[in-house]
Amino acid sequence: MYKKVSLIVLVFIIIIGVVLHYRHQATMERGAYAALQSGYLNLKNNKKLQAIGDFNYLIDTYSKKGNATVQETVAEALLKKTELLISIKNTDDALSALEQLNNLYLNSDNKKLSYDVAKALFMQGNLLLEEGQYEQAMITFSHLVSKYGQSDNIEIKRMVAQSMQKETDILNHWGKTDTALNIDSSIIEHFVKEKDPTIRLITAQALMARTANRLSNKEWGIALYNSNMFIKLFSQDSSPIIKELLAHNFLYRAEILHRIQTIPQEQKELFGDNPQAAAFKTYDELLAAITNNNEGEYPRYRATALLGKAQILQQRKQYAEALDLCNQIYNTFSKNEETKIKNVVAKSLLTKAQILNTTKDYTQALAIYNLIRQNYHYDDDHFAINMVLISAYLEESTLLEQLNNNDEALKLLDEAIKTFLSTHNEYLYYQVSEAYMAKAALEVEMKLYSEAVITYTSLIAVAHHKTLPATRYNGALAIMKKAQLLIKYHNDVPEVKQTYDLLTTFYQYDKDIKVRQIVAQGLYNRAQSLFAHNRGYTAVNIIKQLFTLFNKDKSDPVINNILEKTKDLQKQLGSTVVW
Repeated sequence: MYKKVSLIVLVFIIIIGVVLHYRHQATMERGAYAALQSGYLNLKNNKKLQAIGDFNYLIDTYSKKGNATVQETVAEALLKKTELLISIKNTDDALSALEQLNNLYLNSDNKKLSYDVAKALFMQGNLLLEEGQYEQAMITFSHLVSKYGQSDNIEIKRMVAQSMQKETDILNHWGKTDTALNIDSSIIEHFVKEKDPTIRLITAQALMARTANRLSNKEWGIALYNSNMFIKLFSQDSSPIIKELLAHNFLYRAEILHRIQTIPQEQKELFGDNPQAAAFKTYDELLAAITNNNEGEYPRYRATALLGKAQILQQRKQYAEALDLCNQIYNTFSKNEETKIKNVVAKSLLTKAQILNTTKDYTQALAIYNLIRQNYHYDDDHFAINMVLISAYLEESTLLEQLNNNDEALKLLDEAIKTFLSTHNEYLYYQVSEAYMAKAALEVEMKLYSEAVITYTSLIAVAHHKTLPATRYNGALAIMKKAQLLIKYHNDVPEVKQTYDLLTTFYQYDKDIKVRQIVAQGLYNRAQSLFAHNRGYTAVNIIKQLFTLFNKDKSDPVINNILEKTKDLQKQLGSTVVW
């Protein structure tokens, strides 16, 4: 009897304890919920500071509780508090609130809390990125991807994909392009089968980034493969953004096919054996697909495709059809102020001038070159326009020289040099160096020898500072030609020596083989000239210098030929120097 009473009492106590526990839990949940709703009410009445106070009370009172519902309420309050702090531009406290949420619930198995932590990490990474704290942002995004990369929750998947994209943005900002491309590859591999529109767009953009990189590196085969993959994966997407990217990929495909000489074996089933024909067909496919769309980038794609077709027709010598397309581009797009379209219009004019030149319609060709010079002006920020403009100067001067109008040709070359001399672009300065060389050659032809020496001297002073090998080649060639001019027309021995010395001073350790060929040829010319002027001892020293500098380059046919000629010259000198 006693045992039965004890058991009943124990059960009663347990029941009372359970009831009290759940009543306490329910009271706690109601208290947390009430504080949350009070915050929302103040927020609704635009009382932001009071709302933050309510959220702070909730967080301070309940953040250490183990009740799952209360934890979810605390997490919601922290996220809402963060949004409020961001709205009043209190970034530091917003970051602290997100950090607090992460510290509280990072290891929770609760699905709602896992989502809230992922959201907090994503918000934290974006805030850090906006504040320019790239390293901390990178760590935060990487943490999110590492922690939640395998989540099945579609909203978390979106945040993972967006975080990976942000990582590539940061890496590109740091100049770590290869690492960024590796993450792009991971995005493609991880999300390629996802149907969610946001994730598909990120995947499409990652594949575009890889294609663009391969194009910039002139890896045509891989770029073509990536472009084809994009078209295969996204050709049926209804997203307007992806449709535009799809058109861009057709343009990529056409431009790659336009540039390559041979279609990769694995692509021949799709494109056949003729890359030019495949490019022309792709341009037509693109134009057919976007004919009636004038929004966004579509006008540029259309103009570029028309120009691509015109250039292929030019290569095929179908000049009338090519001119029609150039005229169509100009008539349709010449008033468009968008920079990339202006670039295409300028290129179409240059193509038209080249065709007219080829077909010997010189008057019209000169008129188009003049139109280019009138319509476009040097701006160091617009490389494509600058290249068209300086090409027009150089080509028009060549045509004028061909028509025996040397004075006007010389004026154009001088104007080109003055216009572009201050450029910071290495490729554009190479064209300036070409203008210098053409001007000096024309001055020699016109018997303006002193002026030619000055022109060569101007190029020599700058070219050796440039990183582009082609420019340094022209600089070295200018030294050699200046020396030859001095020998032939001035006979100023000290200046000849000083000029030839510049070859070794500026270029003896140059790594570009074509530049080294010029230096070797210049030293040989100098030794030969010294020998011809009965200065054999000095010639022997030059020969010795030549062999010392270039014996290691004898595998190059040009330098080897110079070395062999130098040996013959050495024999003529009767030197006893042992090589």
